[in-house]
Amino acid sequence: MREIEDYDTISDTFESEMTLKGSRFIGIAMPCPDAESIRMNLDTVASKYPNATHYCYATIFDGSERNRRASDNGEPSGTAGRPIQMVLDSTGLSDIMCVVVRYFGGTLLGTGGLVHAYTESSRSATSNMARVSRRACAVYMFTLDYQHYSAFESKCRDLMAKRPECTYTDKVDVKAWIPIGDRESFERRITDITERHVRLMELPPQYI
Repeated sequence: MREIEDYDTISDTFESEMTLKGSRFIGIAMPCPDAESIRMNLDTVASKYPNATHYCYATIFDGSERNRRASDNGEPSGTAGRPIQMVLDSTGLSDIMCVVVRYFGGTLLGTGGLVHAYTESSRSATSNMARVSRRACAVYMFTLDYQHYSAFESKCRDLMAKRPECTYTDKVDVKAWIPIGDRESFERRITDITERHVRLMELPPQYI
């Protein structure tokens, strides 16, 4: 698996609605961090909008891995899931899902009309989203003597993605989050500070 990278996502749900030739289209953009969230999101939407004719969707998930799924949910192939997916791709976001709910209004829209409706519904739902940045970080655990801890705080502060977690006993146990791109700089700096008297344990990377 390739190294994780920074990406942008959303933290809230956004909705829009349009009507075309009597059919009601409700676009819902919502967070979707993993494959398990797809079914949960569909269940949530179906509960809020029961007995709809179609629940079509597309999603990009698993952070910077950017895995994709889409469904026409009974609409003609390529008229719903694919247009929604193209809109999501254009946002540059990940961990996002857009469901477009359709209540059929009695008039057939044709292939072009369906593509237009699902494109515009998903575009409207995603147009005013507040973006949230997720930073890819290497995670380290290590132990410092007190004589090295103050130097670590002052000389490594600019490399840390957030405040480290520390446990204070006769020494200081530290857990630090370092942006992936600064990993080598951090390792060099901490070994210089401690005159190589430090054992860095690297944990699986995380997004923060």
